Amino acid sequence: MTSRSDPNGRPSRPTARPRDQDASAFTTILTDFVRRVPGAFAAALVDGEGECVDYAIRTDADPYDVKIAAAYWIIALFDIAASRKAFGSMGSIQTIICRFDKRSYIIRTLPQGYALVVLLRKRAGFVSFVRAIDACERAMAREAAWTLERGRGIWIAVDVEVDERKRPSWLSMGSLSCSVEVLGALTQLHRRERGWRVRLPSGGELNIVREVGNRWYADENVG
Repeated sequence: MTSRSDPNGRPSRPTARPRDQDASAFTTILTDFVRRVPGAFAAALVDGEGECVDYAIRTDADPYDVKIAAAYWIIALFDIAASRKAFGSMGSIQTIICRFDKRSYIIRTLPQGYALVVLLRKRAGFVSFVRAIDACERAMAREAAWTLERGRGIWIAVDVEVDERKRPSWLSMGSLSCSVEVLGALTQLHRRERGWRVRLPSGGELNIVREVGNRWYADENVG
């Protein structure tokens, strides 16, 4: 662990440890994802044999510990799937959420036997992770040429500028960057979330949601 002090002698936040494997196309996706999930400090993309494809860490956590946790949860996924099959349970596993005394985990199954394992700090909440994990899954599927099941990966992480009324006025999403016209407010959102239906200059419409921490997402339904 590396630690520094400011000029007044007060300890600063420990810096992240050096990576123990080369960065890949998934590094940026995972790094952005970890920053968007409240309480998350690491995430790993792992294959069906427990091998870590890539990871992102926000703190001074040990990359080895993150990889071991990811490998463990792959084994747990196989055990759970086998138990469900033995008892005749219907449907496939998509997301597992586990809260423990010292840390918590979110495990998201992905196509072709892969999984996303998220490590969260003690007492981290699970309210604002659904759209973030959806956007991460969508970005990784695009990079790996996976085909997602219907209803998965519908949210996209976006950048939004607001007007004086704190409503969306400009949207940046991949190669798209344009003004937006607010058509109305969305309802049935979580507390402290705000959402709008907007129209693009092309005439297409989509929903935009602002989560806690000023994190923005748009759905995929662009006309």
